[in-house]
Amino acid sequence: MISWNDYQYVLTISRAGNISSAAKQLKVNTSTVFRRLEKIETAYKLKLFERHRHGYIPTEAGQEIISAAERIEQEAFSAERALTGKDQKLTGRLRITSTESLAASFLSRHIPSFTEEYPGLYIEIISDNQRLSLTEREADIALRPTRPTEESLIGRKLSTLKWGIYGSTTHYQPYQIPDLKNLEGKSFIAWSGGPLAQQTTDWLRKNIPAVHIAYESSSMLTNAQLAINSRDLILLPCLTGQNWHGLVPVFSPLADVEGELWLVTHRDLQKNARVRALLDHLAKAAMGDRQLFQGEN
Repeated sequence: MISWNDYQYVLTISRAGNISSAAKQLKVNTSTVFRRLEKIETAYKLKLFERHRHGYIPTEAGQEIISAAERIEQEAFSAERALTGKDQKLTGRLRITSTESLAASFLSRHIPSFTEEYPGLYIEIISDNQRLSLTEREADIALRPTRPTEESLIGRKLSTLKWGIYGSTTHYQPYQIPDLKNLEGKSFIAWSGGPLAQQTTDWLRKNIPAVHIAYESSSMLTNAQLAINSRDLILLPCLTGQNWHGLVPVFSPLADVEGELWLVTHRDLQKNARVRALLDHLAKAAMGDRQLFQGEN
């Protein structure tokens, strides 16, 4: 009978695409993974992968094993969420994920007061623009700039997020530009990457006459630092721009650029005491940050 460890090895090889990458994920050496796969295939007289130069491709039998492994994995995640959801102790670890800009401009200001109130809780902040899975327990809570769409998740809208145009305190005064037409020909730093980044660049090209894009970066925080050290302007969420030492709002808020801020968790965790405490704390903090979200002077 195939054990869970066997399923796990086959599933990891499938996802990694090769033995060496699977070994790294499983935290064993390459020969261990190779021997385990060989042992499984010999024991069941099945070839689970076709060995190609570019990687390991599952056979039909291998795909059946992989599908079964995925079902087992999801059941394990579900059981873990159910057990965690019933845990009412205000001790232990909480993992919250967000974009790097939200982590820097919001979480960094409000997590310290939470840990002072609940010293038994250990908070891990994962500030990465790659979205982590709440379903697979990669994180307990997510702070996202978009509404959750997965049926297994629940969310609370904290605020709308206004945007503004910011520049260095060395070269600009707060709100010194009365009209977007006065920015004609100005040099901007563009944010590159996903769909939202593209929308901001498209907005610049549409609304700033003869706009000049000096350079671009995939990091909003890098862009903020670039703006501080130059005469170039930058489009930022007001929450980030208003909090960034060395930047001032040159024209803010923008009437036709806004997003949303959502606090999200899995349905199975909504009654967990640790999760509930942090959700309530951040919701309360967001109420106090209303002016920052809206870019009000």
